[in-house]
Amino acid sequence: MVGVAGWVVYELIHPRPELFGDAGLLRFARDLLIMAVPFMIGALAAVSMGAPGPNLDRRPIGAELWLDNDPLTMRQFLCFLLGYLSFLSLVVLMGVVAAGLLKDGFLAWTAAAPIARTVVHGVGSLILSLLLSFLSVTVLWSLYFLTDVANRKGA
Repeated sequence: MVGVAGWVVYELIHPRPELFGDAGLLRFARDLLIMAVPFMIGALAAVSMGAPGPNLDRRPIGAELWLDNDPLTMRQFLCFLLGYLSFLSLVVLMGVVAAGLLKDGFLAWTAAAPIARTVVHGVGSLILSLLLSFLSVTVLWSLYFLTDVANRKGA
């Protein structure tokens, strides 16, 4: 929902911000992801290899977390969460870099088909908006989980 709403706003504003170029949205997304990917992987390593402790190696307070009918500890859940974020960050980064690299070739291939350009631009910006919203919402949710839920004292 967040991604579609962001895409609708992008499509409705005029003049529409550029996707490509030095001031384009893809450049800002790439710069953010260049910083975020190593951070996510480092956070995954820190959580998975951290010393045992009362907060990370216990079951969460309240609703239990389950995966494949097995209850998860906080450490297991955080590893899955950070692994998902690392994977998603890498996929988005590869997509952003691929879009930048394929732009000139695509423009040459579709020189005589402006409708194809418009469709691909719209679909590509929707995909970018969805991927960035998945990443943003999950990062915000994981920050809440890491700062509040994982540090709650037992009842």
